Parts: sequence; structure tokens; C-alpha cells
Amino acid sequence: TLWIFAFKSVSADPSVVVSSSTSKINDGTTAEFTCTVTGYPVSSVTVSKDSLTLDCLAGTTSGDTTCFQKPNSPSEFVIKVETFSADEAGAYKCSAATKWYKTDGTEMGKSAENTKVLNYVKASTATLTFDKNPAEVGDTVILTCRVEGSPMPETPVITRTAKDGSKTRIGTACNVRTMGKECTVTLRDVDLNYNVNYRCDTSNVIDGVAKSSSDDEDLVIEGNAVATLTQEPADLELDVGSSLTFTCIIEGNPLPNKLKFEREGEVFKEYDSQSVGDDPQITRSTYTLSYIKTINKLQLSDTSKYTCSGENRRNNTPFNSGDTVKNVIVVSDVVVTMTTSTNTPDKGSEVNIICSAVGGRRPHLVQLLHNT
Repeated sequence: TLWIFAFKSVSADPSVVVSSSTSKINDGTTAEFTCTVTGYPVSSVTVSKDSLTLDCLAGTTSGDTTCFQKPNSPSEFVIKVETFSADEAGAYKCSAATKWYKTDGTEMGKSAENTKVLNYVKASTATLTFDKNPAEVGDTVILTCRVEGSPMPETPVITRTAKDGSKTRIGTACNVRTMGKECTVTLRDVDLNYNVNYRCDTSNVIDGVAKSSSDDEDLVIEGNAVATLTQEPADLELDVGSSLTFTCIIEGNPLPNKLKFEREGEVFKEYDSQSVGDDPQITRSTYTLSYIKTINKLQLSDTSKYTCSGENRRNNTPFNSGDTVKNVIVVSDVVVTMTTSTNTPDKGSEVNIICSAVGGRRPHLVQLLHNT
């Protein structure tokens, strides 16, 4: 018996099915999806994105991305991206091809593809920095609030918190939607009042949930000692018998260590924290030493030049504040007195007559009359 067999090439068109069309992948996590390939005979399976192409049959890797055949499942191919970032976001095209030959040797083949979109999501982050910190009194300081995230975060809210806890919003003109990821605030001619906390807040929304972030930093302003002398009342000419209060303030950062208040020929207060320590007559705050001196019932002798001065130390170097001066004049009504060398002069003798005036700003004798 003669048996004759005729063989016909068998093939099946390829198809590619991805695990889902799109996915949201969080920053820094691992992204993974599968391509299920059917068809016969399969000659190639690749995954590509931009300039990246991986041979899944060979199990190749490029950077953080790899494609390999799933063990014990020859039709499934796993695409895995380690440490997912914004650069890995986009469309991944999974392609498969079949190839066979006709009985006459003609090569035949078909291909199929499907796409998987990986969307990058990242909860908002805010980073606050200064271009100089610490800074000097009088400097210009640039505050930068940088925000990142996907979707793009809202425009940050930048606040300054004073020592008393009150908050002030600054940098309201910044809009990250039009100005990029950074908001800058320029602080010009800073003084010790800028020695406070600054904060940046932002947020974005992922799957309907707000993802908030903030960052804050204390700005440090350093300055040499500066003396300020005030008086109450502020008049430079005061009446005899009235009262006068001086306030001598030494301000600086670091906190001043010396204060001196004096007038010509008399020191009212001389303070040095390094040798004296606490003094109940000296008021200390974060950046100031202050001393108050009240003179009750002013006398003409209180007319003088009053001086306030002090010092702080920076890196063990002393910085003197210089002198702040107030010139005070005490005035009164003019009192005129007249005396003679003798009240019973002899005829033809010499008599000295002394006429004096006390009071006023600069009293002077107007005239001396001789009544006959």
C-alpha cells in the first residue's frame, strides 16, 4: 500500500494585547505591564519608546527598562521599568511579527502592535532657599521657592512669620503656570526685622486627592552694633523743674554685649555682659540692650550733651556702635540780682556794683540805670 501525504504550511496572524491601555505610575516606583502575543510562528517581539527598542525574545535591558518572556507562559512578555521618572513616561509600543515560508521558499509574514501609555505622577514638593544665609544688614536677599510635581502644582503661597507669630504673605505676583517651576522674592535693604521664618506651601491633585507640601527656613541677618538715643519729651529746651526720660538702645546681631550712657563729666550707666552678667537696669531682647534714665526736676546744671554708645562682637571681633548724641538745654525765667562791695560807702570812695542774671537760654544784661 502506498500512502501519499501532502503538507500545507500552517500559520496564524499575530495579535498583541497589553494589560491595559494607560497607567499612572508614581515617581520612583516600579512600572510593570505585560504584552500577550498570539500568532504562529512568532519571529520577533519588541517593545519601543522614542529611541529605545528592546528585544523581548532575547530578554534585553537598557537603563532601567527591561523586557523578558514570562516564565512558564511563552505568550506573555513583561516590560519592567525600575525607578520610574518623568523621562520614562510616554507611549510604549509592543510589536510582534510572524514569519514563515511557502513551499516554493517565498518568505511570508505579518505584524501587529499595541500601545501602552505610562503617565508619570508625582506628589507636589516645595523647596525654599536663600541666595545668602546668613546675610548682612543692608543686603539684598533673594528667596526662591521651587515647586515640582505632576500634575504641575498650584502657585505656591510664600509667607513670613514674625516673632509675635503673625503671618504675612509675600511674593503674590508669582505664577508658576506662566513663570516655570520657581517663584522668587527679592528682599531689599534687609535689617534685623527680617530675622524670621519664611515658608513655602503648594499642592497638586492626584486621583482627586490633594497632595500638599511645604518647606521653611529661618533667615539670619547679622549686623554690627547700632546706637539709638531717644528722649521724652523730645524738646531740646526744657524748663527747670520738669522731667526728662532718655532711652539708650544698642541693637545688633549677635546681641550687643556693651552699653554706655553718659553726659559730659558723668557716666549714668556702663554695662558689659561679659563681666557683669545680668543687670536689672538693662533690658535684653533678641537683638537689643536698652537702658532708661529719668531725670526728675531738671536744673540748669543738667544742660549738657548726652551720649549713648555700645558694642557687639562678631567672630570675636568687637564692633563699636559709635556715639548717638542729644544736646539738652534747661531754661528758666531770668532772675536778676545786684550786689555792691559796700552798702555804706564813704564820700569819694570807690564802690563796685555787680549785676547778674540767671536763667533763660543765654541771659544777658540789657542795661544798668542810675537813679538820682
